[in-house]
Amino acid sequence: MKDLQTIREHAALYLIWSNRVLSRGRISDILSLKPPTVSALIHDLINSGRVREGRLADSSGGRRAKLLEIVPTWGWVIGLEFSSRGIVSACARMNGDIYNIKQSNIESGAGRDKILKSLSAAIRYQINNIRKIDLAPIFRIGVAISGLVDEKTGISINFPRLEDWKDVPLKQIFEQEFGVRTVVENRITAITCAEHLFGEHKDLKDVLIFQMGPGLGMGIILNGQVRRGVKWSVGEFGHIAFSSDNGPLCYCGKRGCLESVASDYALVAQAKDAIKDGVNTRILDFAGSKDNITAEAICHAAEDGDRLAYNMLERVGYFLAMGVANLLNVLGPEAVLFGGSMIEPNDVLLDCIQRNLRVYTLEYIEKHVKVAKATFGSNQGIQGAITIALNDCYTKPQAGNSIG
Repeated sequence: MKDLQTIREHAALYLIWSNRVLSRGRISDILSLKPPTVSALIHDLINSGRVREGRLADSSGGRRAKLLEIVPTWGWVIGLEFSSRGIVSACARMNGDIYNIKQSNIESGAGRDKILKSLSAAIRYQINNIRKIDLAPIFRIGVAISGLVDEKTGISINFPRLEDWKDVPLKQIFEQEFGVRTVVENRITAITCAEHLFGEHKDLKDVLIFQMGPGLGMGIILNGQVRRGVKWSVGEFGHIAFSSDNGPLCYCGKRGCLESVASDYALVAQAKDAIKDGVNTRILDFAGSKDNITAEAICHAAEDGDRLAYNMLERVGYFLAMGVANLLNVLGPEAVLFGGSMIEPNDVLLDCIQRNLRVYTLEYIEKHVKVAKATFGSNQGIQGAITIALNDCYTKPQAGNSIG
């Protein structure tokens, strides 16, 4: 059985990390411990080099308390994001400060083995970069990946539009190769964890987080908890049916999935078809060539007044709002947040979605739901990967191995 003092130290460490800064008094209140007990805990954490005293708390009358914070330099974690847009890796200190974000593209047509080599190379790059700085232990690798994930076993069950990516044991592969405990989560779930702990709306208890990119995903926070499926990750928003058998064929094998008409991929395909048919548009002015058309280029063209680009976003916004409105009417959350490649460039698509939400969401729900962009912008995936790595460090400190 774990020593009670150790359990309390770990609980205090988690609270300080997840709140960024925290006073002894607040720790005492949350853990229901007497002030002398907390003082002894913090004394040991400071002496171990994991916690330090920072700035003074804002005054509410009386003596100002010293706020506690994590010492960043006692260890590292590595984050790895793998999505349809490529691989992103980074390293982070124990307080969550992120360094050395590196993006790598995946070659068109690359299969499982080649991608696994690229993922391992991205991790190795971060390890080598860390060792140029210091020899502090590397405690975790956090992997945020698109597709279905069994987060208990660390198996990536599938990956969108990658046929030979089935039941890939990423946790086992990386732990054997690098000797570091590895945590694997669905990308949108990892992003949701980051929003829940550190986002601008972290104090809200019921939030839906939508990712509008090559895929359409949804993260769910209900009653202050990030929701996961019984076995696999939840939030496959893109596979909500918007029509019956006459809808477009989705890569999942069904017809009429929302993702087949309202994703980044669908938007780009629609633009290419329109240009091929001779529709007048300035989208190529922003993309450079037909092969380089992206959702970002379409969003910028729409903002510049291009009629085709705007009309396509209006149509996509209608379909997305219909799906979101159905969920708002069922769940009635406090806030709904939007991120992804179709949202980040500007507010054109978000404005289209909001207009349609006012029409299709029940009035008494719509009035009380905050609609906003997600917190971390284009870095949200790697922020999620780092967050799940650190969260595992602070909630399961005795689990797994580290290198250093």
